[in-house]
Amino acid sequence: MNNLKLDDYLEIVNNAKVNKGLEKYTPLYPMLRKENNKLYIGILLTKNTANVWDKDINIKPEYWVLIDPISNKIIEFNETSKKDFVKGNLIPKDLENKQKEISKYAVEKTMQYKEYLMNDIKNNQLPIQKKLASILNNEILINDEKVNINDYLIANIEQEIVDKVKELVDLLVSSKYNSLTFYYDTLFNNIITKYKNNNEIDQEKMALCIEIMNNYYDGVIAIDNFFNVN
Repeated sequence: MNNLKLDDYLEIVNNAKVNKGLEKYTPLYPMLRKENNKLYIGILLTKNTANVWDKDINIKPEYWVLIDPISNKIIEFNETSKKDFVKGNLIPKDLENKQKEISKYAVEKTMQYKEYLMNDIKNNQLPIQKKLASILNNEILINDEKVNINDYLIANIEQEIVDKVKELVDLLVSSKYNSLTFYYDTLFNNIITKYKNNNEIDQEKMALCIEIMNNYYDGVIAIDNFFNVN
């Protein structure tokens, strides 16, 4: 058990919470905590029903756990109301910049994909389409008026394309933010390894971990305080 995966830490806490009768609580993704110049693996717990993804909820976890990274044993299992992990003032989350980044990215991608699809409909045809368009001189009669076939097709399908592109971009953004845990796992393990080998706490990488967790858990506050880097 010298090199545990992050899921292993969750299992340790899940077993401990059952012994404490806290089955209605769920551990969040493993985090880190610096305390008295020592580094610990930290786990926050929220109620099973808590929507930790909703930025308007502002959840402060009700329990928190510290695990020794050397022995992989729980050294503290605290109820926040009795022993708060926040020291000093609560550090606010900066969600405004995140929303601006997402909006900018989504708008750019929506325009990009829509333009690509529209151009494809207008400029690329199936072999049978080319044959028919050639015979019909690429025109059809609509309400006694000659209309370009491609323009007509685009006009009829444009809104559906816009709706589908929006769904695709939403899925794309969601998958990109979910993939943050892959980067996080690497940073997390690097920090732990460096601490074990050299007794050094890499605060620069911890700051990146904080940023990732703040982005990952929109609805959870005090994550900066929990890491306790400053």
